[in-house]
Amino acid sequence: MKKPVITGICICIGLIAIVSVFSIMSSDVETSDDSTQVDLSDEITVISSESKSFDIGLSENLDVGDTP
Repeated sequence: MKKPVITGICICIGLIAIVSVFSIMSSDVETSDDSTQVDLSDEITVISSESKSFDIGLSENLDVGDTP
């Protein structure tokens, strides 16, 4: 009497496990197209609140020795 009850319980647990695995797999397939898409863009936007200026003074004179 105990063996048929234990067998029935095991079969029910196995069927529940199989159904849950298939339902998880089918829900992943349906949502994987929408949730894993990533849109990439090459556009770069640079925003600066203050402008920067650099002044460089160049001289072409070269003084060597005591006499200029």
